[in-house]
Amino acid sequence: MGKREALAVIAIPLLVAAIIWLPPVAFLGILGIAAVLAADEMLAMARGAGVAVGRWLPLAMLVVVLVGSWRWGASGMAAAALAAVIVLPTAQLGHARAPDGGLTGAAVSCLAVLYIGLCSACLGWLRVLPEGDLGIRLLFLFLATIWAGDSGAYYVGSRFGRHRMTPRISPNKTWEGLAGGVAATFAAAAVSKVVFALPWSWGHITALAAILAIAAPVGDLIESQFKRDTKVKDSSTLIPGHGGFLDRTDSLLYAAPPVLGYLLVAGLLQ
Repeated sequence: MGKREALAVIAIPLLVAAIIWLPPVAFLGILGIAAVLAADEMLAMARGAGVAVGRWLPLAMLVVVLVGSWRWGASGMAAAALAAVIVLPTAQLGHARAPDGGLTGAAVSCLAVLYIGLCSACLGWLRVLPEGDLGIRLLFLFLATIWAGDSGAYYVGSRFGRHRMTPRISPNKTWEGLAGGVAATFAAAAVSKVVFALPWSWGHITALAAILAIAAPVGDLIESQFKRDTKVKDSSTLIPGHGGFLDRTDSLLYAAPPVLGYLLVAGLLQ
């Protein structure tokens, strides 16, 4: 068993226990910490590539976005996001290298806060918006389906992959791996509906699986693009065998908004 599998054997049961038995606010706290660590890795990647970007102020604004979103809903998210796009470019004026790197520094700061912050807020809402224990079951569907798709793509691609999908962005990803990931995604969604007794029709489950089959790989490719641009292999080495928190949350964060949007538009969440 490699580091990848060994860590999964340990971490997944702990995460499942936390989702089931911890109160929602505790889950949001854990998610917030993961989001801050992922954003810190993104900022560090940019600094390593020579971008004039700060650390503590963007992370503080990220916390503001998360707290505003989870405490006051969509209006809190909007207010916090607006504050971020005003404060962060203004703070760039005081950077030691200003005006050099002002545009890229402000852009990276806003990206780290808004991309990771807003996506993390949506992921948290998947847990807390549904009534009763439906949020727990929805989160299990979301996580199990993405992880199954990621594993299917990894194992099918490593064994049968021949045709590269995006050689300049992620050379190891293949069309065969993508097909394996899509198949695993739909299979996991079907199993999750039965195992977690989700109250939605098979049509809705199929639609959610289709969204996740597209969004999760795209989220992974977006982070791969950032890594190729900044010339790093992993966002960090915090998680043995898995890289950093940004590496482990890229698909989850990117997929959360479209899944939440579908549930709201379809009337599956009130």
